[in-house]
Amino acid sequence: MPARPDAAPVARRNASAECEALLHEVSAREAQQAAVLGRWHQMTVDAYTAQHVGPMSPRIGPAFALIGLYLALERGLDGLQVRDAHGFLARTKHDWPAFEAPAHSWPMTVFDIAIADGPMDHAEAVRRWGASVWDAWTSEHARVRALADPLLAQWAPRSGS
Repeated sequence: MPARPDAAPVARRNASAECEALLHEVSAREAQQAAVLGRWHQMTVDAYTAQHVGPMSPRIGPAFALIGLYLALERGLDGLQVRDAHGFLARTKHDWPAFEAPAHSWPMTVFDIAIADGPMDHAEAVRRWGASVWDAWTSEHARVRALADPLLAQWAPRSGS
């Protein structure tokens, strides 16, 4: 879905219209091929959100994105479990801390996912993208763990996706 030539940047996402259009294209592919790619969609959303933190971003966005990447990459949860954790957190916590994006040049973006060749390449690209975004936020890892772990102590992930 190409962006309209006159489309304005998406301020709350700190993203260009073209970048948002690529996210929608990737999300549509993940929905169309849900049997293979559905488990990767949450990481797509979290990696994209964590890469697009800006002054107009609602504080819940970066917090949930970083918690999602932490849960997937360090605790091994699948996308449905991460989404379930987000739902639990949304019902239990409302004062989210601010996160300022790291000064970083991103080795991967949603563009790399959009050009992936087939579902298996797409899935591997999303995994690498999520890991690269999480790595860029290394200075916040301890803070994310300290935020997420106590809040999720009373939550149990559903088994499997």
